[in-house]
Amino acid sequence: MDPQTPVEKLPGMGKYYSYKLKRLNINTLEELIYHFPFRYDDFSKIWGIGEMREITPGDKISVKGVVWQIKNIRTRFGKFITTATVADQSGTVEVIWFNQPYLTKTIKAGTPISLSGKVELDGHRYKLISPQYEILRNQLPTTNHELQTTLHTGRLVPIYPETEGVTSKWLRAKIANLLPKFLEKQKDFMPQEIISRQKLTDYQKALLKIHFPENLDDVNLARQRLAFDELFLVQFVTQQRKKDWQNKKRSYAITVDKQKVIDFIKNLPFKLTQAQLRSATEILKDMQKSTPANRLLEGDVGSGKTVVAALAAYIASLNGLDVLIAAPTEILAFQHQKTLESTLS
Repeated sequence: MDPQTPVEKLPGMGKYYSYKLKRLNINTLEELIYHFPFRYDDFSKIWGIGEMREITPGDKISVKGVVWQIKNIRTRFGKFITTATVADQSGTVEVIWFNQPYLTKTIKAGTPISLSGKVELDGHRYKLISPQYEILRNQLPTTNHELQTTLHTGRLVPIYPETEGVTSKWLRAKIANLLPKFLEKQKDFMPQEIISRQKLTDYQKALLKIHFPENLDDVNLARQRLAFDELFLVQFVTQQRKKDWQNKKRSYAITVDKQKVIDFIKNLPFKLTQAQLRSATEILKDMQKSTPANRLLEGDVGSGKTVVAALAAYIASLNGLDVLIAAPTEILAFQHQKTLESTLS
């Protein structure tokens, strides 16, 4: 599957969801796969329903069982409450959803189900309030990059940046369907030498585990690899651009009159430091090359950076070239003008 496939051409998307995804800056399959979770809900521990008495009300848990009964109750205000009884071998629990009457069409008595949500205590009875639910069936594709059998419950559940009409649950389902197909066509672009030296996990595993980790160690290893990839690619592109720029743009090779440099330094009202002399020498050496020079001169306020720039400007002007010295503010520009007039006059 082509990573640059527009989202509107992906299975089950259409115009509605492609429009919504673009609000999240997701325009292609690759951008959907790289829409990473910002946190995870830990529903990985599966509790027996009979063990719920050991749980503090308000805690989030996961249970698995079979639906005994489910029904909708309409309140006098016209709202719907969906109640269900779910049982496993250790006991039963009441489950409540609000304003989701369609659940009775999806969830039937006898349905095996996985639930993850907040526990509340009503008198002496524990209840699950508005939990995530998942009907237990083999719903995911079997590939070399096989996922766990549940997506929304009973595991570390990824939570994504969302927008109106696009929930984390919807994103999990779409990514789970598309990720194995995406990974089949991807090769690890990082040299094995770097992977080994930096002790990184492989690319395919990192993408799989950032979305569907089995534990927090998976998350950390995936983040480490994907963060390294981002920095590596930024550096790679920067170096490539620099190389192309130097090859294509030929610079004027400046002639340095050493006597003029000595006279300039002698006429200064102060003696240059060793750091200033070293910096000036390196800059003038660069200016004599036919490739464009880039230098970043760092130093504290008052350490004498301007006089080094003044020397470079002076040598350039002796070669008949114009020189531009830019400053971020008008006040600083006038300060530089005064310094340069005093130094160069």
